[in-house]
Amino acid sequence: MPRIELRPMPQPPKGLCIGTLDGEPLVLVGREYHVGDRVLSQEDVAGPLVDAVDDAATRVLGHEWISSLARVMLINRRTTSRDRIARHGLPDYVYAFLAQAAAHPHPRALGHALLCVAELQDAHTTEAHASGRPATVDFVERNLAASATLRRAIHAVDEVLAERETFRARKAAQEAEWTGPIDSRRAPLTEK
Repeated sequence: MPRIELRPMPQPPKGLCIGTLDGEPLVLVGREYHVGDRVLSQEDVAGPLVDAVDDAATRVLGHEWISSLARVMLINRRTTSRDRIARHGLPDYVYAFLAQAAAHPHPRALGHALLCVAELQDAHTTEAHASGRPATVDFVERNLAASATLRRAIHAVDEVLAERETFRARKAAQEAEWTGPIDSRRAPLTEK
């Protein structure tokens, strides 16, 4: 079975190169897939394309990526279902996004950050289309909220690390105190 890999590629003058098909550049032009001199239909690439989307989206958004990808890409959740991808594909910008995101040095961390920004964008949408998708976003406030949220998360993780070290030191000290022989004169511990 052919293998598609979504990955960043040099771009041709026409179409969008979304990755490779068995190592050769795979270019999407309209609804056709071009590999060298060959032109492939959606049906020709359906299975390998679904596998490639699943692989890239899982690296970025985890195994339950369908709803998360739809949310981040501002598209209908049904569009990101596997059977729909097999039949109709995805918008070209979604392939380009997945190729770039999956190639990130920390794709899963990027995925968490993307969902954070999507959540904050919902909170800072000032006008929405009838579909519920943002029409106008206060980007300044969204970006300030994202920066503040990231700083808070970093601080929280640092606090956890410090508290964990304090806990471990306290536990080690308690264990050292109890390593000697049991003193039969000590009163047993009782609950009050």
